[in-house]
Amino acid sequence: MLEIKSSLELMEKHQQHVFGEMDHVPASVVIQPVSYTLEKEREGFALALETKDFSPEELSVKQVGRKLRVSGKTEKKQDDGEGSYSSRCQEFRQEFDMPDGVNPETVTCSLDHDGKLHIEARKNPSSSEEVAERVVPINLAWM
Repeated sequence: MLEIKSSLELMEKHQQHVFGEMDHVPASVVIQPVSYTLEKEREGFALALETKDFSPEELSVKQVGRKLRVSGKTEKKQDDGEGSYSSRCQEFRQEFDMPDGVNPETVTCSLDHDGKLHIEARKNPSSSEEVAERVVPINLAWM
């Protein structure tokens, strides 16, 4: 149990690091969006992003007020065995507005084995408080 807790804390630290880097991306870097589906349900809303090229440590979800900021950054290096290597960098940052009536404190994230990042939140009509900024932990659905 302690090992799982330690792993989750490490993953959250990496998520915060990814967001810190994403906030300082030079203008010359192109950030590509990932495909997603947004469902506004009667009980809240659900968002699913195609993030199969990213590991859990390379993804970050941050809730700021009524906005969700989702980002990811990955860099893959490949060595040809003869002293040369190639590098591929891929990153994205997308922002979503949460619908009225959705309680920001109920935002949850999970990553399934197919690489889809699922973000959900429930409606709570009595909640009108503005919630401070927070990093939303990403749970691994296949564990």
